[in-house]
Amino acid sequence: MPNWLEPIERGRPAAALAPARPRTIQRDGRVSFERAVERFAENHTSPKNGRPYSRTSRANIRGNLLGGPLRMFREQHGVTYIDEWTDGVAAEYLHWLQYDMGRDSATIKKVRSQLRQLALYAAEHLGAPAAVGEQLGRLRVSSAPDEERPEQPVLTQGETDTLLRRAATDRDRLIIALLLYTGMRPSELLALDEERVRLDREPPIVEIRGSVHDAEVTKSQAGYRDIPLTIGQKLVPKLLRAHLSDPERPRGASRLFLSTRSDRSGRFDPLTMDGLRTMLAVLGTETGIKCNPYRFRHTFCTWCADAGMHMLHLQQLLGHASSHMVAYYYRGKTSDAVLQAAARVRF
Repeated sequence: MPNWLEPIERGRPAAALAPARPRTIQRDGRVSFERAVERFAENHTSPKNGRPYSRTSRANIRGNLLGGPLRMFREQHGVTYIDEWTDGVAAEYLHWLQYDMGRDSATIKKVRSQLRQLALYAAEHLGAPAAVGEQLGRLRVSSAPDEERPEQPVLTQGETDTLLRRAATDRDRLIIALLLYTGMRPSELLALDEERVRLDREPPIVEIRGSVHDAEVTKSQAGYRDIPLTIGQKLVPKLLRAHLSDPERPRGASRLFLSTRSDRSGRFDPLTMDGLRTMLAVLGTETGIKCNPYRFRHTFCTWCADAGMHMLHLQQLLGHASSHMVAYYYRGKTSDAVLQAAARVRF
């Protein structure tokens, strides 16, 4: 039996593991798209209040404009420099992001606003007037796809086994297991620090104290909670211990989940929401199983309810202020457990 009190040995320094980052310098009078976004985030001022963007806003801009979906889209369309980015390409990207990648209308509107501001900045400061145009300026975002998008049913045991087995890396496998067997929100998972993983407790727990939006505040006021890591299984503690003792994991990395990107000093960036969505989208394409963080949360809620967990206990695990949201996750569900319970009824 593993000794959870045994000290965990850390891996090599982060700088030694840093992959080569693409150079984003100006070349022959042209500015790369990545460099343009960095300059925009650091130097542009908010159109709402005339002040520079906050640290949170800059991080959000980098996540949306330098993250996996847009990077993949630019590679497919051969866009390397900012002067190759046009309003037509931007409008096409937003359509693809909403209808092919399944982003909701609120997200599309936010990215549209950022692309419009980037276009104005690029035209004024970077000599890229083609980024400004009527197609992006007149683009309207419909909320109809949000309403038409059917709610995904609960994952079956076979589907979860497939997703865990086909995960590309041990890190990805751990992410799926935590989402599936703890029911935590994706924003809470990505904010986890190593110190919040208490493998020394019995049972081992994870402490939920914040989110990527605010390190000290969860989505609801009832969100401060401890979640056992052994609900219905013993896989999560095993995966966590392997993850924390991985020799490839950088020393001094406080955030539990890191991306594969590093900054100029060799430090790896924390995994972002966009990176998480992209990882799950790729896995879904490879397995044919539609998966997103909230489908895992929905599955966890349903499994616990079917197993007979008290609604108030489930409410506490999920971090809801009331039991109404628990019922929301469980609504419209005619599960095998419900059918079996109905079959036992005799009048």
